[in-house]
Amino acid sequence: MRTSQDSAALNRALLARQGLLARHRLGVVEAVETIGAVQAQQWSTPPIGLWSRLSGFDPADLWAALDAGDLVTGILMRRTLHLVSAAEHPAYARVAVDGGVGGWLLRGAAPPSRADELLAATLRWAAGKVRTGEEVTAYVESWVAAHPGALPDEAVAAQREYDWRPFRAQPSFVRAPADGRWGARTPSGYRALPAAMADTGPAWELVVRRHLAAFGPAGADDVAYWTGAGVKTAKAVLDRLDLETLGEEGSKRVLYDVPGAPRPGGDVEAPVRFLPAFDGALLAYAANRRARILPDAYRDRVYRRANLRWLPTFLVDGVVAGTWSSSVKRGGAVLDVTPFATLPRATEAMLSAEAADLIRFLEPAAKTHAARITSA
Repeated sequence: MRTSQDSAALNRALLARQGLLARHRLGVVEAVETIGAVQAQQWSTPPIGLWSRLSGFDPADLWAALDAGDLVTGILMRRTLHLVSAAEHPAYARVAVDGGVGGWLLRGAAPPSRADELLAATLRWAAGKVRTGEEVTAYVESWVAAHPGALPDEAVAAQREYDWRPFRAQPSFVRAPADGRWGARTPSGYRALPAAMADTGPAWELVVRRHLAAFGPAGADDVAYWTGAGVKTAKAVLDRLDLETLGEEGSKRVLYDVPGAPRPGGDVEAPVRFLPAFDGALLAYAANRRARILPDAYRDRVYRRANLRWLPTFLVDGVVAGTWSSSVKRGGAVLDVTPFATLPRATEAMLSAEAADLIRFLEPAAKTHAARITSA
């Protein structure tokens, strides 16, 4: 008989693995591998997520790892930007490609038969140098002109409609700063990086194990959502791995986990923590399976459907309890915290202290720092 996990136990397992119970003491590359591919479509968010999860985190360590090529950022699962280690990028890229992330927008049609030829030529041309988006577009247009008929007219027209951005938005390209200096500015250039593993088995096994180790226990539907694959594909990978299986309280769903992964009890105390926009701890599960960290009642207060944006949040007792934002005016930095419900005074005091630490981290050069909690 499988051990059944309730929502509190699932929450504490997630927090422990993410460094949100006790901050991890890891180097930045190992940390990124441990907590799963880090969502990076808003470039300001990875440093915040790492600050909340790592003891003594310094953004300079992140920029140094990116500059050394030990970490990379590019389009991966679900056609979104992620930060991963260079060592694991080929596996994530293979999974992303298998999950349908490609460089063509043909409304369901297969990619052109010579698409791989164009990609290979572009990667050879771009090798060893950061290229701007305009340079990549110019090269691709020159290749199309030199190979008349190689690509269907409708495929070329679809790419030109978006200035060839779909072609650039595939795992074979990672982002890099055009001026060579990594930092808070969003990297706008492109670097060629061979992306695919010949054998998809090891790639899928590595990525699925990473997901479970970072966010488990999880169901096949969670793995499917996170990887962008179908549930049958995810289930096939789960079935060939050596995993523990558990039950979920109030459900017939099977949960999978890496043997020996942390699963502290649901009664373990959880500290206040701040999460950035688009944080992976909220997005690692199927849309209807996030209640372990995001109460259903708050879902529409965190996710803005109009612009597909996930707001920055904070956790109280391990679950989302409100949102936050920061601003700087006349040299003074302020973190505005908005709880969704009235908080006990002791909790509000802890929230204020953590918020004060965060605003100092975000705006170290500001003349003054303050945390402001808005009444629920």
